[in-house]
Amino acid sequence: MREYFIKPKIKSGEDSLDCLKTLKYSSYLIVTDKAMVDLKIVDKILEKLPKDSKVKIFKDVTPNPTVEIVERGLKEIVYFSPQCVIGLGGGSPIDACKGILYFNLKIEDELKIKREKPYFIAIPTTSGTGSEVTSYSVITKGDKKIALANEEMLPDLAILNPEFMKTLPSKIIADTGMDVLTHALEAYVSTIATPFTDSSAKEAIKIIKENLVNHFNNPQLLLPRENVQYASCMAGIAFNNSSLGINHSVAHSIGAKFHISHGRANAIIMPYIIEVNTKAWKKYSELAKLLDFNPTDDENGKNLFNGFVKKLKENLGIEKSLKDLGINFEEFKIKIPEILEDIKGDICTEYNPNRLTDEDYIKLLLKIYFGE
Repeated sequence: MREYFIKPKIKSGEDSLDCLKTLKYSSYLIVTDKAMVDLKIVDKILEKLPKDSKVKIFKDVTPNPTVEIVERGLKEIVYFSPQCVIGLGGGSPIDACKGILYFNLKIEDELKIKREKPYFIAIPTTSGTGSEVTSYSVITKGDKKIALANEEMLPDLAILNPEFMKTLPSKIIADTGMDVLTHALEAYVSTIATPFTDSSAKEAIKIIKENLVNHFNNPQLLLPRENVQYASCMAGIAFNNSSLGINHSVAHSIGAKFHISHGRANAIIMPYIIEVNTKAWKKYSELAKLLDFNPTDDENGKNLFNGFVKKLKENLGIEKSLKDLGINFEEFKIKIPEILEDIKGDICTEYNPNRLTDEDYIKLLLKIYFGE
C-alpha cells in the first residue's frame, strides 16, 4: 500500500508573517543561527508574537548541524518546555529543529512522559531544502551525514515569506536553487514515484528552468524570487512522498568529508548521475519534452535534459567537477572506501532507478572527481 500526504499548512506571500499574530501559545522556542540574530531576522518574528509570551532563542546552529548542536538544543527544549517551537533560517536551523523535536519525543516515549507535542512552525529564509514540508532531517556526526526520517518531524505550519530572499548572496541562491532541482528530479525518477509526486516534481523543474537564473541575476525582483520559493516547497512535497536517490547519497558523503555545501555538491554530481541512471532515461526524456527540447528518442532526450542541467550550472557559476572545486585527488582517493559505505547505508539509495555495484560506484566517483 502506498501513501501520499500533504502537511503542513502553508502560508505564503509578503504579509505571511502576520499569521504569527493569531497564535495563542504562552511560550516559544526559536531555533536558529547567529546570522539570523545579527541580521535582525529574529526581530521580525518576535514583533509578531504575542507580547505577553515567554520566548527563548537557541542560536547555536551552524551549517551542517551536528549531533552536539542537537544535544544542546535538546537541553533547551527539555528545560524550557515550550508550547511552540519555531525553526527559522536555511535548511540547517530547520533540520536541527527537527532533530531536537525528534529526540525530545524519543526521550519522552522512553520515560513514558505524557506531554503534548509542541506546535512546530518552519520559516525558511532560503529557497532550496524544502525542509519546511518534509519529514527528513540531515545531521552531521564527524565526517558522516545521518539522514533521519520520521513523520513526527513534519512541521505543523510553514511560512514562505519571499522578503527573506532579497539579500541572499548569489552563491547561496545558486546552491539552494540547484538543490531544488535535485529534489524534484530525484523525486520524479524514484522507483516509488506516483502521479501525485510527479505533478509537483515536474512543475518545480519547469519553474526552476524559467526563474532560477533570473533570480540569481536579479534577487530584488519579487516574481522570480517567489516562484523559486514555490518550486522549493513543491519539490519538498514531492520527495517527501517518493524519496530521493543516489545523487543525494553521494552528496551527503562527499559534502560531509570535503566541507562542500549540500546544494553545490548535488549540482556538481547531477550530470554524472543522469548518465548512470540508465533505467530513468525515458523519464529524463519526458522532462526534456516538458521543457520544450523536442527529443527524437529517450537517449537523445536524456542528452538534451542533461545539456540543460550543464548549461544551468554554467550560468550559475558552479564547477563541473570536484577537481575544479580544488579537492586534492590523493585525499579523495583515500576516502573512496568510506564514501562507498556511506552511499550503501544512506536511506536515499533504496529508491534510486539503478542498482550500482561497488565497481560502478568507483567509476562514478572518478568521473565526478575528474569531470569526464
